[in-house]
Amino acid sequence: MFTQLFGHYLLNKNYITTEQLRKALEAKNETRVKLGALAIDAGYMTASQVEKVHEEQKRLDKRIGDIAVSMGFLTEAQVDELLSKQKTANIVIGQTLIDLGFMTNADFEKALSDYKASAGFTGDNSDDAGLAENIAAVFALDDMNDKEFYIEYLMLFIRNIVRFIGDDFAFAGCVKSPETKNAYLCSQDITGAVSAYTAIGGDKEAFYALASRYAGETVDDDEFAEACAGEFLNLQNGLLAVNISNTRGIELDLTPQVSEKDVTLNLDDGIQVSLAFSFGTLNVIICKN
Repeated sequence: MFTQLFGHYLLNKNYITTEQLRKALEAKNETRVKLGALAIDAGYMTASQVEKVHEEQKRLDKRIGDIAVSMGFLTEAQVDELLSKQKTANIVIGQTLIDLGFMTNADFEKALSDYKASAGFTGDNSDDAGLAENIAAVFALDDMNDKEFYIEYLMLFIRNIVRFIGDDFAFAGCVKSPETKNAYLCSQDITGAVSAYTAIGGDKEAFYALASRYAGETVDDDEFAEACAGEFLNLQNGLLAVNISNTRGIELDLTPQVSEKDVTLNLDDGIQVSLAFSFGTLNVIICKN
């Protein structure tokens, strides 16, 4: 979840634009996190020290790690530790933005430091409590009625997006009680003791990309796209219903999915969360009844 949460922070603080983030998401799978970014993330080096090492490398035929050790910025043990994290580093999105020229090392250092220090951003998403805390902070849900439901829904939705669609996205915003406009929209009601209106939508390109990824094949017509998006939404809501049944003993029902085009909704009490993918922006709409 680091890419998604940190990407949202960078957008929210105007470090980058949505288009820059989209380009970084497209390129991040080809990115190899460099030692300098790892050292900044670990707090072992400052951006200024990294730049000094890079300047020194221009005149010496030595590896970055060896130069950093010789300059007294790192120990050999720290270099080994950082290199062991190179393939699994969470900060790949930051490295990609640096490589593309959208951020400098100094920008990255400040943004990462501020992000880690921000209230609610624990950086620990390894368990449900950590993820719930970060979601509540990112989307400012503390003042929402039925906050726990929105958090539970979004936690499951995010996991299903990663499992079935991909992780090349970042949160691009959350609007409360919105007037929503979507060129393509698939919706479904959850009914019972817990009831809500849910939907997923976007423009044609993003909607078709969602359907194609979920289907595992190219989707090139509206009917197929709507069916695939509907299946994904039904899977999401079906799993939610199972979870609520198991944890609370409450049985819920789901209405048939409804697909519409050029839809404007006015939600008195609900949220629209936007996910900026490399292929475009998808919106998930949740309105607790």
